[in-house]
Amino acid sequence: MHVQALSIGIQVPPHHFSGTVHSVFRQACNIRIEPQRLLTLLPSEKGNVPHGIRLHTPSQPAFLDLFRVGQPVACRGGILRTDGSDFSVDLRTARLWHIDLQALYVDLGRPIHAQSWAVAWSELKTYHRQDGLPGTMEMPGHSEERSIASATSKILMQQVAHTLPALLRATNNLRLQDAVIAMRPLIGLGPGLTPSGDDFLVGYLTGLWCRVGNVPSRKRFLTGLGSELSQAARTTNQISCAYLRGAASGHVSEPIATLAQQLTQSNDMGSVRAATLAALQIGHTSGSDGVLGLLWGCLVWQPLPCLFSDDLFRPSVYSDSVVNHEILVGACKRYS
Repeated sequence: MHVQALSIGIQVPPHHFSGTVHSVFRQACNIRIEPQRLLTLLPSEKGNVPHGIRLHTPSQPAFLDLFRVGQPVACRGGILRTDGSDFSVDLRTARLWHIDLQALYVDLGRPIHAQSWAVAWSELKTYHRQDGLPGTMEMPGHSEERSIASATSKILMQQVAHTLPALLRATNNLRLQDAVIAMRPLIGLGPGLTPSGDDFLVGYLTGLWCRVGNVPSRKRFLTGLGSELSQAARTTNQISCAYLRGAASGHVSEPIATLAQQLTQSNDMGSVRAATLAALQIGHTSGSDGVLGLLWGCLVWQPLPCLFSDDLFRPSVYSDSVVNHEILVGACKRYS
């Protein structure tokens, strides 16, 4: 079986690499090419990822039938082949996929950007699942109906309540080591192949890259943070680590990158809403966790008077976060 690659992410070596099959799912196959580096094969209907190869697959590919864990894989001369199989992929004519986040610039001082941000936030609040970070952050402390929340959700809420304020403050003030200390507890936090804490950090870094602009101090800070994150990401699973390392360098998957584009380039709120929904639908909670991180990241280095006030970040009463989020939306509109 020989197929063409439609597109390859910017982190994929285009001609020569070798490795072994790390894991196989219904719509994905992960190949380990280095101890801490994965490539991912995806069907055509899936969005691009920076370390991914999208295949031209008119019919649903049977990845579970095509690959087995531990199977050797090699790419030579732009042709990827698997050991003991007639399956091969031609990468030579594939389109290079990449969205340059640093070239974008989210400025909530511009009315159209503020409006786009508010639309995305509204969609997040409407769509999010209760067991992701957006849901746990809105858990009222005395709500009887939430008293049966899972232990995992409660742990997420408590950890985020103590970590997120410190991370935002440290980032805003360009304090690298404080940001690293605040970031570490989020890595690997939560269940799943890509835990909620990791998904949030991927989104958060996306937002920061969209706020760097031409400010050298921000670029130095984010480069340093990315370097630290690349090392710390080893403490989570390898699949999630691949996404964290990509985000550390400014490379993220297509749905979240497209949403970032829409926040800066669209005058059509319908397009912003559609891009938000597409990003939210990734995985079980990965989408909502990533969108939350993106929208918070876009607020950093933005001169909103309320953003870093003591009232906004009172960890002992994080149930007030619903009100605080509404304050942020109002501030985006008021100061635009």
